[in-house]
Amino acid sequence: MKELTLADCYGYAGLSGEATNIPLRLEPFQKIGKNLTADQVVDLVRFYFGLPVSNETDWFSAPIIEADPAFSMVTNKRELSIIAMALLAQEIRVEESQHAAITVLVAHACGKRSPAVYPQFVELVSAAAKDLSISHRRAGAAKQIKVRALSKELGASEEDLVPSNDFSILNRVLKELNADSQEMDKFLANQVSAALTPIRSEMANLREEKDMLWWLIGGQSTQLEETYSTMAEGRAAYLIGAELAALCSTELGPRASGFLLNKALREGRSDKMAPVKIDALPKLFTESEIGVISDTSTIDQVRDLCFLNNALARANDIGLPTAWRKKYAEDNSLADKTAFEPTELALQSFREALLLKSLTT
Repeated sequence: MKELTLADCYGYAGLSGEATNIPLRLEPFQKIGKNLTADQVVDLVRFYFGLPVSNETDWFSAPIIEADPAFSMVTNKRELSIIAMALLAQEIRVEESQHAAITVLVAHACGKRSPAVYPQFVELVSAAAKDLSISHRRAGAAKQIKVRALSKELGASEEDLVPSNDFSILNRVLKELNADSQEMDKFLANQVSAALTPIRSEMANLREEKDMLWWLIGGQSTQLEETYSTMAEGRAAYLIGAELAALCSTELGPRASGFLLNKALREGRSDKMAPVKIDALPKLFTESEIGVISDTSTIDQVRDLCFLNNALARANDIGLPTAWRKKYAEDNSLADKTAFEPTELALQSFREALLLKSLTT
């Protein structure tokens, strides 16, 4: 991802340096950007998209207000989005944060939700996500195992360690030899473990690829034990996205995930697929099925972002067919009449499932 400085972000958002207090933002920006938590990254995404933030935000506002008492979280909402965008860019480019990238993409909802400033930033994040999905799966170079050199005090010198018949010194040397041998064992174990790490990583990648291949060949839902090709398009799209995500070992999934989703969805279908509205998604499942497929463990943290899973979770909690929609509307989720092409629905389901899974680890 190309470098985006704080000043660049102000410029892309249409605010010139003369019209803002960029010098007063630089030090707070660096302070805020240190050791961001997963929850704080989610709130930065909310700031960027102009969504309400219900969590405590002193971690963000206090450093800025300390440098500029005139700053207001209420009247400077555009600046909030700009600073949040710059922090997210830093997380993705410098820290190589998959979590930041996937959260931005989930919130964007395949273009159905517009950010508050500089929409082209999402395109940069999407390109960076593709690069990260490759780099985080690349196995490291094999490391050579090294043996620690022999201690000069315990055998590497030509001098006698124990004078003749001096058993007290002999006892001390034996204790030192015992301690040193244990240290050498630890050193060798660490060397072997480091050498095996790339192999373990490669094996995990191969296992993941094998599981995905068999999933694609099988063409059947692992949760509902029903063939995707016989399902309604929206029903299949949601399940395909969620079940592919369950097989992923990284927060972004493999580079070829889009191809896998489309391949699984189009298998056995020749006609043009009709769009699916959010409010129609729960109706594609029975109440018992919704109880099986809906992820409620972490949905409370991201109901506004993971709207597909929120619709199912609300339907599971409140009931079908329409009673859930009032509560859903209060969650700041995407409008329930928003329509998605089945391919978009599968991709959004996939990304939401990845984000929800990352919040549990």
